[in-house]
Amino acid sequence: MTSAISDSDIQRRAYDLWLKAGSPEGRADEFWEQARLQLAEPEAPTQQDVVADSDDFAEAPTAKPESGDKRP
Repeated sequence: MTSAISDSDIQRRAYDLWLKAGSPEGRADEFWEQARLQLAEPEAPTQQDVVADSDDFAEAPTAKPESGDKRP
């Protein structure tokens, strides 16, 4: 499921990028596109996400072999 990125979200990100670049004039379209692309990228999982997923996996029940199954 993808959520739509609002123009106001793009505007805020573009403004932050513009400020970090030293507020150059005449490059509004460049910063807008950069902001749009950044917001469209899926976020990488954080360390906290990875640890939480690992904890969930560790707590998951294990499958028991069916009778007659010779695997250990």
